Amino acid sequence: MRRQLQAIACLGSLAALSIPSPAAASSDRNTQQIARQDTQQACRVLALKPFVSKGRVRGTVARTGCADQARLRVRIKVSAAGPDRVVKSGSKVIGNGRITANVRCGSTPRRYYVVALDSQGRTNTSRALALACGRAASNSRSSGFASAAETAVVTLTNQARARNGCRPLTHDAKLHRAAERHSADMARNNYFSHESRDGRTFDRRIKAEGFAFRLAGENIAKGQPSAAAVVRAWLDSPGHRANIMNCSFTHIGVGHAGQGPTWTQDFAAR
Repeated sequence: MRRQLQAIACLGSLAALSIPSPAAASSDRNTQQIARQDTQQACRVLALKPFVSKGRVRGTVARTGCADQARLRVRIKVSAAGPDRVVKSGSKVIGNGRITANVRCGSTPRRYYVVALDSQGRTNTSRALALACGRAASNSRSSGFASAAETAVVTLTNQARARNGCRPLTHDAKLHRAAERHSADMARNNYFSHESRDGRTFDRRIKAEGFAFRLAGENIAKGQPSAAAVVRAWLDSPGHRANIMNCSFTHIGVGHAGQGPTWTQDFAAR
């Protein structure tokens, strides 16, 4: 697989000029979403965001706008370092309609996403969401928002910075959301750029999550199979290494999407 890297850094005031810059959902809401999308395009499959209900993670997929029948498959997958794992799957021959799979969830947050595919080759993937059940679920935003792979990237990044005399970066939830959403968008829509499809630069994505900064930077990568591999690739590239070794940065957000795999590091200083 071809592996790609891009890096950029800028002062906050110049960012827009210097760079090409979520879980429970009701059945009614899902039906409305499918109905709206049905009018926009002919036969296709949809994967809705996973959600938690009665102690289980549920994933729904739909086939809509179709004149024939095909086998529709639903897969619930968990993001992980290395190949993502299918934790539940199911299938049914239908024309138009939806099917749901569910799997028991635990108290430790894990990043789940849903994949839809039919026997005629149509496919769609939902966003990945950190979901948990039980007592620890209430703490998922503050202490469990990142996957194991994302946390490993932060750890390895801070180890490299320490060798350069820099203080460790704090993994920030807002920066994480900006990075995770950009990785997911690039993976889902098969592009690779610091600029989103809607024209937003990375500084605008960070600001949209509510993080006010005076300095910001971004590294992206695609094709590296693990946290160790992507950090090593960034460190071997002068532009990416400069972001990692910038002692002025104080916070980081890391986003990983299993497709690609695709990686984003967002750096910032208040």
